[in-house]
Amino acid sequence: MYNSMWKVGLVLFLLLPLSFLPSALAAESLCGPHPVLGPTEYCSFAPFIKVGKDDAIITLSWDALGPGMQGVPTPSMVGEYYFYFKDGELYYLGNTSGAEELFYTFYRGLWYLSDGRAIDPRGPCLIGDVIIPEEIRDELCPCGNVSIESSSYPVELNRSTLHVSNGTVSYTIKLPDNMGIIVPTNTTLRAVFLEKGVLIYTRPKNPFVPLDWKNVTVLYYDESSLRRLNFTEGLRNELAPCRKVTGQNTKNSAELLGLAGVALILVLGYWKVKR
Repeated sequence: MYNSMWKVGLVLFLLLPLSFLPSALAAESLCGPHPVLGPTEYCSFAPFIKVGKDDAIITLSWDALGPGMQGVPTPSMVGEYYFYFKDGELYYLGNTSGAEELFYTFYRGLWYLSDGRAIDPRGPCLIGDVIIPEEIRDELCPCGNVSIESSSYPVELNRSTLHVSNGTVSYTIKLPDNMGIIVPTNTTLRAVFLEKGVLIYTRPKNPFVPLDWKNVTVLYYDESSLRRLNFTEGLRNELAPCRKVTGQNTKNSAELLGLAGVALILVLGYWKVKR
């Protein structure tokens, strides 16, 4: 995976402090919907998609590149945007820049994030300050066995038809009349399979390919229709916190029910004596 090897090499070169930015600052990154670049710099985006069951986390990894020695592009900054995907919707999780990254894994029905949060797909909603199970801690640490993408498969584009197969499931997808797909030079189409459906995306063949925010393409096919995901809108859509159900709340409810039962018995006994 060229992304991880490239980032490791850049850590010593950049020596940048970590920064995990809230959504309000997302548009101020060097690369994004409103890039802040020098006149000779450009952005190169690469999507990475990790699937749970019928959901996924999508990382848009970017490099801000400028002219370097002997014609080799030189990075001035690297970073990532993170989104949770479910049922055709994108939810913004935050972004990083410099040497820091957010890691994540799906375990026993929840997405665990390396910053101490977790996603419950049933909401979907966000849980804060979770204790990461010991069994998966290595998967959330750059020193461990980290992966930010699922197995992907090549996609064939033949005029207005997409064809993809993982050896078990195959889809032949007709493009809607109002949708066109442009595959820029030195990029390829890949796909990851959900429990039902597939996510199709453009991937640069190397980290020097110019591919800015507006050219990032991720398509969602739900076995009936095809749609393009809008990451600019996704930046404004965050997961709501999960409603807390604690042991203390359960205990209080049981106590109230018990008191209500005692009161009902006393009332019935009073009326029985009165009659």
